[in-house]
Amino acid sequence: MNCPKCGSDDIRVQIVQEQKLKEKKKGLLYWITIGWLWEPFMWILFALPKLIVTILKPKKYSVKTKSKKMAICQNCGKTWKV
Repeated sequence: MNCPKCGSDDIRVQIVQEQKLKEKKKGLLYWITIGWLWEPFMWILFALPKLIVTILKPKKYSVKTKSKKMAICQNCGKTWKV
């Protein structure tokens, strides 16, 4: 394998992991069945308690991890996806 920038064959390949946080939300089935009626009803009936719970409740996150191979030229430092 040769570097596309300088042509050197001193290349090191590494596996790099990327992590992304994704906020968990209610799904489509929830909103089609009861969410469209339940959520506005709860806001109208219990506005102040629901507002306090919404502000103080910690958000739920899921972590998505992806691995990919990256090549690094040891002479010029160029990186590219393998």
